[in-house]
Amino acid sequence: MQSLLASALNLSFYQPSHRRGHKISPPYLLKPLCVQRQESTTSSTTSWPSLTLSLFASGFLFGPLLDGLHSRVNLVVYQSGSIEIGPLHTNVWVPFLLGSFYCVLGLLQLYLDERVFNNVQYGSLRKAITSLILVALFIEVSAEIYKVGIADNTEAYILFAAAELLWLLLDRTWPGFTLACFVGLACPLAEIPLMKLFNLWYYPQANIEIFGQGLVTWTATCYFVYTFFVINLSRWFRTVFTVNTDESA
Repeated sequence: MQSLLASALNLSFYQPSHRRGHKISPPYLLKPLCVQRQESTTSSTTSWPSLTLSLFASGFLFGPLLDGLHSRVNLVVYQSGSIEIGPLHTNVWVPFLLGSFYCVLGLLQLYLDERVFNNVQYGSLRKAITSLILVALFIEVSAEIYKVGIADNTEAYILFAAAELLWLLLDRTWPGFTLACFVGLACPLAEIPLMKLFNLWYYPQANIEIFGQGLVTWTATCYFVYTFFVINLSRWFRTVFTVNTDESA
């Protein structure tokens, strides 16, 4: 009798043990099949023609206005094709050149985000406007320092320090810093054939000569900070011209 009672108790408390290595997923980790299908069939599509046109239009509009902050203090003097629109001194080719600059730099950054760093980033209008304001202030300060007549070396030190500060405020990434350094070095060199071959402009108080053409050393800092505005602008345009499409429909 006692043996029968013990056997009954053992059967009542017996729980089958799982095989070693076999795991049962918790219920909250399981997703319905329809949800998984919806997630897998949702994709993003970017209208690249609209994005490219917007970058060019922005450079066409904002480029001469920002460049005019320097030309009004005669840092740069325009020659062939120069025009004056009120207080703005510019050149007929400047809008097209800067529109192309915005396109090339903006699309390059978006390509690096997607293909090289595998980190597609979307911007915001607030950050783009903040970048524009800070870049305009930077160029205005550089123009005023030049107008006062501070020594070139002193102005270069001040502007290089301010450029580093703007990098911390607007970007704070090493890839962005590297790209800005490349732009800061390449763009002044790209001006040389435009000045030598087409006589579009010149720097009356150049402090360095490269390939027989006078340049101003600290203009590299202006291109440096300009890079962050174009980066944030292009990322915001990507946000605007990207739509999510449901391929399951």
